Amino acid sequence: MKHLFKAALCLMICLAFFSCASKGSGISEEQSLLFSTQGVDSVSVKVYRSEVEVRLWDKKDILVIAESQNGEFPVCYVNGTTLLCKIESGKESSKSKLRIFVPESFYAEDWRISTVSGNIDVSQLWCDDCGLESTSGKIKLDRCEVNDLEVSSTSGKIQADNLICSDESEFSSTSGAVSVSGVLAQTDISTTSGSIELELSRPFEDDSSMSSLSGAIRLSMPENNGFELEFSSLSGRVTDEFTSFKGKGSGRTTYRNGKVKIEAETLSGSISIKKNN
Repeated sequence: MKHLFKAALCLMICLAFFSCASKGSGISEEQSLLFSTQGVDSVSVKVYRSEVEVRLWDKKDILVIAESQNGEFPVCYVNGTTLLCKIESGKESSKSKLRIFVPESFYAEDWRISTVSGNIDVSQLWCDDCGLESTSGKIKLDRCEVNDLEVSSTSGKIQADNLICSDESEFSSTSGAVSVSGVLAQTDISTTSGSIELELSRPFEDDSSMSSLSGAIRLSMPENNGFELEFSSLSGRVTDEFTSFKGKGSGRTTYRNGKVKIEAETLSGSISIKKNN
């Protein structure tokens, strides 16, 4: 009898300890929602203190998985032709995560993702117009194909790998570097505190600009029909491998037909234009 009592007491202590540990460790609750893609041509996500992740999967519907440490989940529903996911400001007091899985064949007219204090990570997004905004967090794109793109981060790095943007693109970061590889037909990039690094597999098709208040600007692109580089660096060297120019300060260089204008401006940092083939 004494042995049974001891065993029961030990079990009760273990259960109590596990319960306290679970509460202290912030184990997440999870909610899954499934949406048909029929009639849906845009996605809008607006959350607070939440990370957002977008991935492809091999199903025909859109799957939304939300993880929360306090039971507060985003409200997700289809309004007209738009799938909406949102958390009202102030409701979410603890960090959460939102994962969206879309079919490989899903093409959206418009993708909008906005988060406060959270990272955005999207992979293989395929759409016409895309806007990503994070007030405090990193933004990462991988193998995305879009026509128009706007990416903004108040405090965090912006990184786009193997990107294809066939029309206009804009990247802005208040405090963080911008790094892009792939195809940009046209772009405007600005950082307040951070470097700009572009590795293009095709040259610009239209006038583009890069400006950094405090950081280097590095652009590499393949051989092309020509461009005009207008540069300005208050403190840093300027090098252009296409024209073999090396210098400082402000000025202009022209390569071949000079048809496309490239502006590069930094107050504190170097400017480098290189060939990558």
